[in-house]
Amino acid sequence: MAMMAEVSVGSLEQSLRETLHKEAEESERRQKAAEIQKLVWEERRSVISASLPPHLSGGTAPGEQAKQDSDSAVKIVHAKEQEIEKRKLQVREKVQAQLNRVNNEARSLDQLRKELEGLEDPTKQEVADIRKKIEVVDRELRPIKQLCEKKEKELKDALETYNEKSKIKTDLVGRLMDIVTESERQRMHKLEELNRLLEEMGRSKGFT
Repeated sequence: MAMMAEVSVGSLEQSLRETLHKEAEESERRQKAAEIQKLVWEERRSVISASLPPHLSGGTAPGEQAKQDSDSAVKIVHAKEQEIEKRKLQVREKVQAQLNRVNNEARSLDQLRKELEGLEDPTKQEVADIRKKIEVVDRELRPIKQLCEKKEKELKDALETYNEKSKIKTDLVGRLMDIVTESERQRMHKLEELNRLLEEMGRSKGFT
């Protein structure tokens, strides 16, 4: 924004200077034209005066009339030139006032730009310190996170192994209980048969 303002101010100043320069050249050209016109009138007057007889050189001779016309024309030209100079002076004053205003605005904009560039956040240093600490903690967290992920995987694998072994154990315990139960049943059955045989033997020998 400040750069655009500086470019705009510079362009305006250049345009105003070019306008003043053109006006100065035009004024100088008009002055030279008036001087040339005056010389032409004087030359014509001299030629006319020289060509007249001596008895016609007095009074309102054509040469005198030409001189009066020349002086009148020169006065008119000078009057117009003075009016133009007056007008040019007014325009120059307005242009200078405009340039002064533009320069003041440019200085104000430049001052604002400098203040804006120099504006600092009062918490800038504290924020920078906290950001550095956050970066340090992030670096410390990375290996810890990797370790946690590794331990989680190991725990998951251990749980799967534990569950598998627990199932095998449960199956084995169930099988053991079945075997023990069957063994006890068979032994009880055998004991009952032996007891019955003993009773039969006792009865056959007269034992009651």
